[in-house]
Amino acid sequence: MSRSYKQESPLIESRFLWSNIFLIGIFGLLTVRLWYIQIYKGETYHRISENNRIRRIEVPAPRGMIFDRYGRVVLGNRPFFDLVYIPQYVKDTETTLKILSQLLHEPISNFERMLRANRGRPKFLPTTLKRNLSIHEVSLIEANKVFLPGIEINVAPRRDYKDHTPAHIVGYMGEISSKALRVWNDKQPENPYLPGDLIGKQGLEYRWEPLLRGKRGYRLIQVDAFGRQTSLFDFEGWHLPIRPAVPGSDLILTLDMELQKASEKAFQGKYGAVVVLNPQTGEILALISSPGYNPAIYQDGLSVDKWQSLISDPFKPLFDKTTGGSFPPGSLYKPVVAFAALGEGVIKANSTFPCGGAFELGRDVFHCHHRAGHGKVDMRKALVKSCDIFFYNVGVELGADKMAKYAMDLGLGEKLGVRLNKEDPGLIPTNAWKKMTSRTPWALGDIPPLSIGQGANLLTPVQIASLYATIANGGKIWRPFVVRKVVNHVGETVLEHKPELLHTSKLITQSQFKLMRSMLRDVVMSSEGTGRRARIAEADVGGKTGSVQVVSLKKNRSRKTSTVSMKWQEHAMFAAFSPVENAEIAVAIVSENDHVGGGGSSAAPVAKKIFEAFWRLKKERKDSSQLNISAKSDPSNLR
Repeated sequence: MSRSYKQESPLIESRFLWSNIFLIGIFGLLTVRLWYIQIYKGETYHRISENNRIRRIEVPAPRGMIFDRYGRVVLGNRPFFDLVYIPQYVKDTETTLKILSQLLHEPISNFERMLRANRGRPKFLPTTLKRNLSIHEVSLIEANKVFLPGIEINVAPRRDYKDHTPAHIVGYMGEISSKALRVWNDKQPENPYLPGDLIGKQGLEYRWEPLLRGKRGYRLIQVDAFGRQTSLFDFEGWHLPIRPAVPGSDLILTLDMELQKASEKAFQGKYGAVVVLNPQTGEILALISSPGYNPAIYQDGLSVDKWQSLISDPFKPLFDKTTGGSFPPGSLYKPVVAFAALGEGVIKANSTFPCGGAFELGRDVFHCHHRAGHGKVDMRKALVKSCDIFFYNVGVELGADKMAKYAMDLGLGEKLGVRLNKEDPGLIPTNAWKKMTSRTPWALGDIPPLSIGQGANLLTPVQIASLYATIANGGKIWRPFVVRKVVNHVGETVLEHKPELLHTSKLITQSQFKLMRSMLRDVVMSSEGTGRRARIAEADVGGKTGSVQVVSLKKNRSRKTSTVSMKWQEHAMFAAFSPVENAEIAVAIVSENDHVGGGGSSAAPVAKKIFEAFWRLKKERKDSSQLNISAKSDPSNLR
């Protein structure tokens, strides 16, 4: 036994030694590793640990509000709830999406589409899976938060659209594209956009995006392993830092929302445009493009079917016709031709022409709208009864260039610079234009249609309103504008718009303007005038009716209007101002393909309602102001 033990002892000792060395090595490696992690890399891993439990929550800035000239809210904000996916904290994407689909009754494919659209972004950046959750949906997500790591509910202020929100004026919000994201962030790196942010796409939202937007803030929160917010980090009055969002600046408009609503009601059931201006300043008081659309559809999520219905609508609800739609002005153009005839000495105010219902020019025959004829007519009667024959005669004497010269002197044929939506310059045809477009000069038969505002003549509704505002104010062409003032979140005025005079008529005298106002007054106030349906009791009105053929109707209808397809119906037009001297309001109405009739029977009654609303509102505000003054001077008056 003794001998055997002595023989095995060195082997045992050797194994014991190597075991000790191995254990010491293991403990040494562990010690080195602990030193490396806790001391050498301690600060780095501490920061990573903090980042895992400290989460930065972006705080979107409330967008600037939009008010009318009297301080009424045109467009405000309210809180919306968004479902947000943060890849960094999601453990199992497939399971997470299945749970969300069951809770929200939303196809998984919708969530997957949003994730694919944001593929390649950093893991810590959130992706919005669904916007504008209901309170019930928010409750479901919060109740199941323990099963949804990486899923958050973000609260964001968004636009609060109402029934009477003027869509073409305010525009709409849409998600920023990747291209726009790069462009805008290059412009303003100090206040960058994030993928998924909403941005103004049309109207005031687009034009004033930098000022309306504001500046986002952030807050830091502590979360547990399941991504739920905790308050363990807050102690002894110490809190995680917060940078509040800076709200966007507010816009104060020239718009009168009560007049806007009254104009919408007066124009209800018609397609086209209405423009209401202050002739003395160019301020836009009301602006309607019909049909309209609900801008909330972009904010709530626009379906493919809805989008197709909007873009396929023949009356173009997304298009702002007030500045972008070009129409032959018809008889609304006759005052321009009359100014040209007086200025060029072709006629005098009392010159007359016989109207037998037709005007022969070579082999062509041009008819008056009153086929039986008006008899002997001077300029006043020609305007009052809208006689075409009178203007065929003076138009042929003038020619295209002389008519165009006076039209351009009145600010037509060029953009007025309305800073809102796309603006069309319209078209005032000249000899040079004719040669450039058709390489042939005017034929003699081309001139009569030009003299009654048809043929190649094109004006936008805002240009028509500006023309009649210019007649009303004696030759001043003001730039129409809709934003009076921009005020930041602390009430300081950032920008203020003053009326901007583009130019003053150089070819037309004040006596000619006064004569024209007198004749246009008779168009409305005379019992024989074609615009008498615009007459009101509160003040006198001067204006002109117009009816514009879309195509030659001989081949498209019988004598009965009801047999004509709507797209072949005439445009009904009316433009006017009130009062005739020192006018305070100018109105232009274009009713597309109107089935009721011409400008006198269909458009003039719309203007009547707008004028009545304007004077009624003015009186009510004056009475209210006087009552407030009286109350301040003697409070007992309110008892």
